[in-house]
Amino acid sequence: MKMSDYRHGAYADQQASRDYTSPSAAGTVPVYIGRAPVHQLADYSGTQNVPIRITSWLDAMCKIGYSENWNNYDLCEAVYAHFRNSVNSVGPIIVINAMNPDNHKNEEQKTATVSFTRKTAVIRNPDVILKTITIANKVFGTDYSAEYSDDGLSVILTDLTGSMESAEVSYYEADPSAVTETDVVAAINAGVPLVYYHLSIVPTILCSPGWSTRANVLAALTGMLDRINGHWYAWLNADLDASPGQTSESVSAKISAAIAAKKALESITGAGAILWPMAQKSGRLFHASTLNTVTMQWVDSQNGNIPDETPSNKQIDIDGMCFSDGTAVQFDQTAANLLNAAGIDTMTYWEGEWRMWGPHTMKYVYGTEMDARDVFDVNVRMMRYIENNFQRQYGADVDKPMTRGRKDAILNDFQAWMDGLIQDGALLTGTILFEESENPQSDLVEGNFVFSTEFTNPIPGKSLTNQVRWSASGLSSLFGGVADA
Repeated sequence: MKMSDYRHGAYADQQASRDYTSPSAAGTVPVYIGRAPVHQLADYSGTQNVPIRITSWLDAMCKIGYSENWNNYDLCEAVYAHFRNSVNSVGPIIVINAMNPDNHKNEEQKTATVSFTRKTAVIRNPDVILKTITIANKVFGTDYSAEYSDDGLSVILTDLTGSMESAEVSYYEADPSAVTETDVVAAINAGVPLVYYHLSIVPTILCSPGWSTRANVLAALTGMLDRINGHWYAWLNADLDASPGQTSESVSAKISAAIAAKKALESITGAGAILWPMAQKSGRLFHASTLNTVTMQWVDSQNGNIPDETPSNKQIDIDGMCFSDGTAVQFDQTAANLLNAAGIDTMTYWEGEWRMWGPHTMKYVYGTEMDARDVFDVNVRMMRYIENNFQRQYGADVDKPMTRGRKDAILNDFQAWMDGLIQDGALLTGTILFEESENPQSDLVEGNFVFSTEFTNPIPGKSLTNQVRWSASGLSSLFGGVADA
């Protein structure tokens, strides 16, 4: 550090808080789809319907902007939840923005008269398209500059020449309300398949806070989970509508309504979770799907980037649960378990902490017959982890001569990898075979070779019960005798 003045003694200099930066070797990388305030950028070309990797808060501000108005710019909720929470900041994340300020804007040009104080003026409008700002007879970059405040709610103008006391500023406004379900579905269909090709990252979790409550968007998300690019398998965190409903309704009635809404869903998958209601922290409202995604990524990172542990019962950074309008809602673990039994994940308060609560897939309904694989989130996520890993690990072997040695090498190598997972506790058992019954000659002559893998992962200890009984036998100890066992 260069000293600006002579020092002799002990000193302390205040520095800006260090921004959380994502590790370079993150295995679980969630993909969020929604609206970002890209109108804050001087150049927002190429920011619609493409995957953008975000590694920190500052990185987000540079690449997609940031606004505290999460109702209009829902991707900012994900940025804050990952990089500004006080429990488990974690990244990186990928965002796919559905908004294009060239199309989603108000057609009428707006004007505002501003006054400069110490060469600075403020436009208190969160929707100003930065690159459309003009001041008559002034040149941007020479006479003035413009940038958004850190909260994204105001534009700060700087007089670079010191000659302006006031000015009439013209600009256009972005209109995030013009973004429709169709736009978001288009972003899903166009952007998710580009994640691997643009970033060399396999998309492992999809989340669209504020949009996944809508049937068309949920259908697009669930339809994207299997064989992305013909190969990759992903997980979905989605929300049920958390509107407050009638104020006269009891909490139990609202829970019953949520369960009924889940039963009515047309797009149900074993490769995803459905969550309800929302949560709040210091006035900010979070979708439960976002919180579950953050927690999944953090838990995976603590386990060597292996998705062998559920996010359920892990601490989250909230003050309480709420509905979409911010109205607080409280219910205990007994009520939360009613939601879990219906395949709805939620949140609960336990021992001084708020926690995610629910280890099931959205396909789960207690007491019904179903594929045992789809009972717990970790079952499905581990299966997809193994499927994705095999494809990435042996994609380079495609079109090489399939000799007995190569076949054995694949068997031995993949078995050794699974043995490592068993040793680490991520699997209980795991075997890979090359079976004659699965490889008829008609397939082999076409160059199609099938390996068969079977595994068992540890199951979450969903309930731990101690059967306790009282006994009168100990009363004999009052008379010096030995109590019966």
